[in-house]
Amino acid sequence: MERKEQNDLEDKRNIDLSLGAIAQNWIQNFLKQIAERLEKMEEVLVVDRIERNVAVCENRKTKKIQNIDIADLPKDIEEGSILKWKDGKYEIDTSKEINDRIEQKMKDVWK
Repeated sequence: MERKEQNDLEDKRNIDLSLGAIAQNWIQNFLKQIAERLEKMEEVLVVDRIERNVAVCENRKTKKIQNIDIADLPKDIEEGSILKWKDGKYEIDTSKEINDRIEQKMKDVWK
């Protein structure tokens, strides 16, 4: 009986270790997804141009080019539009601060 109890304890430990590894893996994946969503929420894209059904956008922070299907963007999108990710979709950012910065840059170009 003692040997059976040892085997049972060992089996229980192995199950606990397996469950611990599964939980740890799930937590790591969950944190990775959260980090990706937060990063996307912070990204600001500028529509450089529209080619057929794709908006060619530049990430203002990383300067990387990103193509986004027009169907995934607001209907009134145009070149120069500023996009932000909100509630699972892209929206045009019309905040005054951004518009003021663009106007200032345009003025600086023509000085």
